[in-house]
Amino acid sequence: MAELEAVKKQNKVGIGVGLYDGYGSAQRLYIKRGYIPDGLGVTYDYNHVTPGADVCLDDDLVL
Repeated sequence: MAELEAVKKQNKVGIGVGLYDGYGSAQRLYIKRGYIPDGLGVTYDYNHVTPGADVCLDDDLVL
């Protein structure tokens, strides 16, 4: 598994997953594999989204 290889080099492995329904299967898979959100919220193009901000629901909006 990729996680086992990655943990040999780092003690944490991170992912981002899209928020719209096209990512539903990936969202479920990551939960089943034990991934837990870091609690930092949503990002858009690697920048944190502030409450009330207008963002585009596309592949760059991730949790």
